[in-house]
Amino acid sequence: MVERRRRKKNKLRGQRTMGAGNTKNRRGAGCRGGRGNAGANKSKFHTIGRLKDKKYRLKGERKGLAISAGRLDEMLDELVAKKKAVKEKETYIVDAKSGYAKVLSEGEVKHKIVLRINASEKAIKKIIAAGGKFEYAKKDYKPEEVKFEGEEDLEFEESEEKTEEKE
Repeated sequence: MVERRRRKKNKLRGQRTMGAGNTKNRRGAGCRGGRGNAGANKSKFHTIGRLKDKKYRLKGERKGLAISAGRLDEMLDELVAKKKAVKEKETYIVDAKSGYAKVLSEGEVKHKIVLRINASEKAIKKIIAAGGKFEYAKKDYKPEEVKFEGEEDLEFEESEEKTEEKE
């Protein structure tokens, strides 16, 4: 059977304030100092007043997506099929048409890739080590020679020459 309950309105009948606290509290907008911007130059000056600065928010440019080098290496054939990358003989050319703005270093690179988008330094080293190129005007970037496995730096002894010059 359905439970019968009294409405709140009926429970409060017979009480002077009907649950509103003081008698004055339900009169118009008096307890909040008027409606809207009323009292902006007097009673509500500190919150709404003329001296409050208008806040502006700068909207940043939309940044492109980043992709790891290993994932890019796997997706090269798909990108060529969708005409977002170009294949010339054995090399793949990846530029801004691919939909990516940056290549990160995670994963292995097996194909020869010519990158014309931004990349992290480790990703650039991996791509160059695989036989590819990096052709993007990156600010303050100086390409370094990549050492292949088995190559070592040769250190020359400077002790004999410098001792003769000092004497």
